[in-house]
Amino acid sequence: MKTLRLLFGLALVTTAFSVQAEDYSEKQHDKLIRECNRNNLESCVTAAIWTRDYLEAPANAYPFLKKACDGGNIRGCNVLGNLYLNPSSGLGMDYAAAVKLYERACKGGYENACTNLEDTKAEMAQGNTSARDNRLNQLSESCALENEAACQALMLEMQR
Repeated sequence: MKTLRLLFGLALVTTAFSVQAEDYSEKQHDKLIRECNRNNLESCVTAAIWTRDYLEAPANAYPFLKKACDGGNIRGCNVLGNLYLNPSSGLGMDYAAAVKLYERACKGGYENACTNLEDTKAEMAQGNTSARDNRLNQLSESCALENEAACQALMLEMQR
């Protein structure tokens, strides 16, 4: 019986990770969202990445990543940090927020976050961070080109 439980547990873990390696499909994306709703935080991260990349809707990836990061998934914190530096995400190119998330993930042992943290701090030290006016101009230009995510981001940024 103990062996059966172990095999069942292993099958669940294998299934969860095999979804990430597959190509995007709407059916798999829906499955990831259902798993995220059941608090499978790694599924939240993958659903967010697919939402950002395949559906080209970075603004819609935020709730999945926030849930994952708040739940302690350090990969989710790293990807959320990346989202804060995406001008189309609606999060306003917030370097300070990205740094905090990278620090959290780096302290948790996620090596990519350590690299992102170093790179972001170096960029900030060189003064390459966008001023609010530059962000608004970029978003406005993208919105004028009918980029829906940029229009949503612009609306959110204007409310700050």
